[in-house]
Amino acid sequence: MLTMLNIFFSLILEIEPYEGLENAVALGIGIFSILLLALSITAYRKTRLKLTIYAIIIFALFAIQQTIEFLEDSFSSLDTPITDVIISSLTLAILVLFFLAIVRTKIT
Repeated sequence: MLTMLNIFFSLILEIEPYEGLENAVALGIGIFSILLLALSITAYRKTRLKLTIYAIIIFALFAIQQTIEFLEDSFSSLDTPITDVIISSLTLAILVLFFLAIVRTKIT
């Protein structure tokens, strides 16, 4: 009986209590970034403002990054060092584009 209880409690401890919440938040972030991407494309079509291109690229990269992170969490086979490098590179690219968008507005 004691062994069965130990097995049961060890299985319960392996289940992460916030995994469902984490997946829901990740899904919300992904949907929101795709929505912002669509809004940016619509804004660019209406205004032809070149600064909007930065927003389009940033939101696209953010949606890609969120998708890769979600897939990495869902499938253990994708949890490799190269995936971490790709995610970090996307974060760096997003930050550089934000910086360029700010600097370009100050110059022009």
